[in-house]
Amino acid sequence: MHYVDIARGVAMFIIVLSHTIPATTPESYAIYRFLFFINVPIFFVLSGFLFHVKENESFFQFLKTKSLRIMLPYFVWALVFLIPYLIFGNEIISLLEQKDIWQRIGNVLYGNGVGDTLQQNGPLWFLPALFTTEIIFYFVVYFVKSKKMEVVAFILTLLVGFLSTFFANKFYLPWGLNSALTIGSFFYFGYLLRKWEVLDRMKPKFSVCLFFICLILCGVAVYFNEIDNVVWADYEYRNYFLTILSGMTSALAIIQISKWIGKNKVIEYVGVNTMSILIFHKVIVVIVRTKLGAFSGLLTDSDIALKLVLSLFVSVIVVAICVVIGILIRRFWPWLIGEQKKPVRLKK
Repeated sequence: MHYVDIARGVAMFIIVLSHTIPATTPESYAIYRFLFFINVPIFFVLSGFLFHVKENESFFQFLKTKSLRIMLPYFVWALVFLIPYLIFGNEIISLLEQKDIWQRIGNVLYGNGVGDTLQQNGPLWFLPALFTTEIIFYFVVYFVKSKKMEVVAFILTLLVGFLSTFFANKFYLPWGLNSALTIGSFFYFGYLLRKWEVLDRMKPKFSVCLFFICLILCGVAVYFNEIDNVVWADYEYRNYFLTILSGMTSALAIIQISKWIGKNKVIEYVGVNTMSILIFHKVIVVIVRTKLGAFSGLLTDSDIALKLVLSLFVSVIVVAICVVIGILIRRFWPWLIGEQKKPVRLKK
C-alpha cells in the first residue's frame, strides 16, 4: 500500500512544519494553530491502520516487540537529549535549571510529556503514548471480533476519551496513558478503516466527495473549537468532540490525497523512516530558529508569504537531515531507532 507510506511521509512533514513556522503574526498563528489540530491525529490514525497482531503471537511476544520498537528508542534518546538541552539556548537552559537533573531523569522514566517534563525533546511524548495505546488495543482486538461489537467498542473509545478529559489535567498517568485514553479513538478509527476495507471499496467519485466533505468538516470543527491551540501532550482540547472530528476528517483527507498521489519514492521513503525524523527534528528546528543569526531573525520577523516559504524550505532541509541521520544510525546501531534491519533504500 504505497499510499499509506505517502500519508506517513506527509504527516511527518506536517509535524516538522508545525514546529518550524513561528506563530509571531496573526496570519502565521492561524496556520500554526491549524497544523496543530491535525498533526497528531493523522499519526494515531495511521498507526491504527497499520496495527496487527501476528497469528499465535502471545502477549509477551507482542510486548517485547513493541518495547524494542518504541520504548527502547524513547528511553535512549529522551536521556541523551538532556545533553543538547543543556547546550542550546538560554531560555531552554533557564527552564532546565529550575529542576534537578534527577527529577528530569525521573520524568523520562515516568513517560508523561505534559508541560515541560520532556522539554529536552517534546515530540518524544508520542512514543510512550503510542506504546500504551497499542498495548490496550492488543486486548481490544483480541476480545472484540464481530462488526457489531467493533462499532460498540469504537463508541466506547469516544466515551472513555470524553470522560478522561475531566481528569487528564489533574492526574498525570505514566507512559502516556492519559493520551491513550483521551485520543485512542483515532487509533481504533484507523484500525477499523483497514479491517473494514473502507478506503479500498470506495468508488472514485465518492472519494472526491468525501475529500471535500472532510475538508469542510475539519475547517468547521477547527473554527468553532474555541481554543487558542490544541496541545495534545497537555490534553488541551476544549471541545473534545470537535477536536476528534477535526482530527478524523483531516486524517481521511490526507489519506485520500495520498491515494491520489499514487506512488512517489521520495515521500514513501520519508514515510518508512519516520522514527529518526520524530526523534531528531525538534533540536534541529530549535537551532535554526534561534542560532542562525540573520536567517533566524528573518524566519521569525518576515511577512507571512516569506515566512511560509522559509518555513517550508527549512522543514524540507530538516527532514532530509533527519533521514540521513537515520541511515547512519541504522548502519551501525539500528536498535537505537527501534529497527533490526538495514534501512530501506530507494530503488534506482
